[in-house]
Amino acid sequence: EVHIAASKLKAGSTSISIGSDSWSAGGYDLRSLIAEIYNIDARRIELPETVGADARYDVSRNLPVDVSAETMQQVLGGGIQKKFGVTIRTESRPMPVYVLTAPDGPGAGLHRHTFAVRGGRKSLVAQGDDEDMQRITFTGKDCSGVTSGGGIQVSGGSISEFRRTLEPDLDRVLLDETRLAGSYDFQIGNYSNQDELFKLMHDQLGLVVTPAQRNVTVLAVRSATSDPSLLQAKL
Repeated sequence: EVHIAASKLKAGSTSISIGSDSWSAGGYDLRSLIAEIYNIDARRIELPETVGADARYDVSRNLPVDVSAETMQQVLGGGIQKKFGVTIRTESRPMPVYVLTAPDGPGAGLHRHTFAVRGGRKSLVAQGDDEDMQRITFTGKDCSGVTSGGGIQVSGGSISEFRRTLEPDLDRVLLDETRLAGSYDFQIGNYSNQDELFKLMHDQLGLVVTPAQRNVTVLAVRSATSDPSLLQAKL
């Protein structure tokens, strides 16, 4: 069973620990908790005001064996649905977004991540250290991305991972339509606001951010007693 209880952490405090056989988080409201479990921006979650309200929760689950991230997500998602009597389903909604494109391909500042041959096999390494793989670092006063006043350094990260890391700090969700596959190393210089960041992304990396309207996949959280699909199944 997934253990879910009222949080014992003081207001404003959160903690999270993720392993291949365990998962625990503390101090999260339900929307933020679902966002962590499904690894999506909280704005992509439709949550009725009557579900969870503003309460904060501690959640944990230990498994006897290692499992994939997808399996852990299913276990935790099932626990949330059971505890709160809800269903969690993907649906599509129109909303204002930012679209990330690379109209002229990778810019001069986007460098393909290097590979090293070990034992006859290629493996991702960054600066000769496996621990540096897929590292995205915000530097600055408070290390919170767009508001940091610093810069960004990426080592072995895909554009998709960069998008997902950057999105929570923007005023709209961000969609990746660059079609740039693989892993990259790159740096973005100092910036102090969102507009400056977008300009540097264009000038240094060839990445263009454009406001648009798109259908976005969201997680719709509904009371199990009012979910139309379940009611139809019962009929």
